[in-house]
Amino acid sequence: MMMSLRRAIGMRNKQKFLQNVLLNGLLVLSLVISVVLTAFIFSSFGKNEAPDQSTAQQPEKQLLEIFRPTQYIVNQTDGSQQLVMNATDAKLKKMRHALTDAQLTDAQTKTVNIAGIKKVLATKKAQIFHYSDVVPISYFNIRYDQRVSTRKNLNFDYFVLALDRSNNGYFVNTKTNQITTVKVNKLNHHDAWQLAQQLPKSLNINFQNYHNRVGLNYLQKIKLPVYSYLVNNRDPKTYVSALLGTINQLNVTQDGDKTVYTNKLNNQTIVYDPNWATVTFEDHNKKNKLPEFYVDRLNTGLSQINLLQSEFTDTRFYESQQNGQKITFRTYVEGFPVYFQSEIGAIHMTMDKHGNLTSTYSLNEIGVPVPNNQPDVVLPSTREIIKQLSDAGVQEKDYNFIAPGYQWLLDQGSQAAVNMEPTWMIETASGWQSVSSFLKTR
Repeated sequence: MMMSLRRAIGMRNKQKFLQNVLLNGLLVLSLVISVVLTAFIFSSFGKNEAPDQSTAQQPEKQLLEIFRPTQYIVNQTDGSQQLVMNATDAKLKKMRHALTDAQLTDAQTKTVNIAGIKKVLATKKAQIFHYSDVVPISYFNIRYDQRVSTRKNLNFDYFVLALDRSNNGYFVNTKTNQITTVKVNKLNHHDAWQLAQQLPKSLNINFQNYHNRVGLNYLQKIKLPVYSYLVNNRDPKTYVSALLGTINQLNVTQDGDKTVYTNKLNNQTIVYDPNWATVTFEDHNKKNKLPEFYVDRLNTGLSQINLLQSEFTDTRFYESQQNGQKITFRTYVEGFPVYFQSEIGAIHMTMDKHGNLTSTYSLNEIGVPVPNNQPDVVLPSTREIIKQLSDAGVQEKDYNFIAPGYQWLLDQGSQAAVNMEPTWMIETASGWQSVSSFLKTR
């Protein structure tokens, strides 16, 4: 009897021992898998040497979507330049992969005059990657898996990839008139040039000086289609929950038509404006501090966007002012920005001198495209639109900038749809408006 009891206890102990061994083995295996997956994920952030810590911690997907080039330009061997239109994602990815496989080294920065900027942008047999405003070099490194200098003050809005076997690449900052030249190694120039030639090119352009800054000059009339989309209306409460916390723990008040949500613990509020279909977040936490560098200010804005855990597939970085204290993101259609989506665009962020953040989000976003029978719109060339302004008595000092874009117009036949109509836009002290509307007020 005693022997049977001992034998039974021994068997149970052995079973427990085997169970513990098995559990420990599974635990070790799960840890190994976790480490491997983590290493794999972080390897996708690129080969940055000593990247900015704040940049390295940003989710890659959102950064790659929002801070990618808005336009591509091909410089031909004869000196002509064409804007790429309606390129498929597959063709653009091939160009990206070609640059990813290359190695960019020996960064040298110098300040030049406007003529020097125009000369580099006119490099024959080249591919140009155009950003709507200057972006940090660290963002480029992440997108293209490079190790170009990560100095926090190295920003650019054009990257010129010479395909003439000079092995040169140029990061151009048209705000500061700085050019950073790099050596481009391990690039198959022939294949890269063939990829560039396969891109659909339909608009002839060059670069001219406007208000002491080099910009795109459209040499011919611009023929663009009208696009129609269903409108997706985001729920304002998703922004409240993501940025402030659980709604039932907030103080909710009314200010006319506006609904105000307040988190008294950290001095943060959200205002929902149904008239403009926007939510505005305000952070006046005493612990706030204005980031010193431009890249860190952009990262602050990007960090908040990431809190929303929403897809912003059509949203692009549009412009910054006051060295990143004011940042605007817009919806883009075929490389052109959309205006009148809201009073401020898709997203607008402002940081004061104390680092207090105010950010406004449009709740309207374009959804699935819908057919329309509207004819294409033909816009005047840059020269023609400037002449129209001049003939109307408008002088250069009366405006900051002009650019083609799309205006967000509600479809009169359907409240659920919106039309994107091409137009020339003009920026004055009061903001952006269409050139036609501006001239009517003269």
